[in-house]
Amino acid sequence: MKIVTFGPNRAEQAGILIDDRRIVPLGPLLQSLGFAALDTNQFLGLLTELGTAVEQAAMAWEDTVDVSSVRLGPPVPSPPKIIVAGGNYQSHVDEAAGMKNAPSPREPLLIFKPSNTVIGPTDALIRPRQSVELDYETEIAVVIGRGGRWIAAEDAYHHVAGYMVSNDVTCRDMAFKDVDLHPMFMQIVRAKGIPTGAPTGPWLVTKDEIPDPHQLRLQCWVNGELRQDGWSSEMIVDIPHLIEDFSKVLELEPGDIIMTGTTTGCGAFQDPPAFLFEGDVVEQEITGLGRMVTPVRDERF
Repeated sequence: MKIVTFGPNRAEQAGILIDDRRIVPLGPLLQSLGFAALDTNQFLGLLTELGTAVEQAAMAWEDTVDVSSVRLGPPVPSPPKIIVAGGNYQSHVDEAAGMKNAPSPREPLLIFKPSNTVIGPTDALIRPRQSVELDYETEIAVVIGRGGRWIAAEDAYHHVAGYMVSNDVTCRDMAFKDVDLHPMFMQIVRAKGIPTGAPTGPWLVTKDEIPDPHQLRLQCWVNGELRQDGWSSEMIVDIPHLIEDFSKVLELEPGDIIMTGTTTGCGAFQDPPAFLFEGDVVEQEITGLGRMVTPVRDERF
């Protein structure tokens, strides 16, 4: 099943995508089944209980919305948390370190993005005025369904609602501005927390449609040029163990998003470096999860 949101920015409603071209609004669908209307996070929390009935009802629903006639929003428009697993692909660690088989973290790096940075799959990515090193990172986003703490790796998939394409947008210059003074002055959240810094979509694919999320191809093009082309099998810490580790220190909630790391080929590591500016178009695709096409705009007041 594919879950979408559609409509005006910050006023989206949830829906179920049928045949990649028709949307069934979720609210009326739930009401027809005798349930109260739920927001996206509430629905994700009950997905195990409601998913089969909702999917079957959606397939028979006649009053649909043509996907080409509406704006698609972020599939999870109000995530409680956006958690980034930093440095979780060996090829990305290697390119950042400038060496093969570079040391990887002893435990997953835990970084946050503000929840209101999510945007839809075709919304504009806005380059902040204070950055000239805006960069892309194509990542599988894991969306939490059932929340909890101290989740064992062997139980982790019971807590997963599904997966999305995501872009862990990073302003490299905002991260490293003062590291010449001291390494502790690195500003990762400042660099990753910019408005529009979390493009997601085009839909949330429920976990039953992705047998193994560690066998997916991640690709990214900028202005038609292939920049990233890797596989999720590169993950240093796999998805169940990311959930296990993060749930030791965080209480995971329905709708939480975990960005699981990126492969080699980011703009900072091109020769010469190639960052994003107004007029650029970023296309990102992951096997089975769809494609996002994100135009870049410069910030204006």
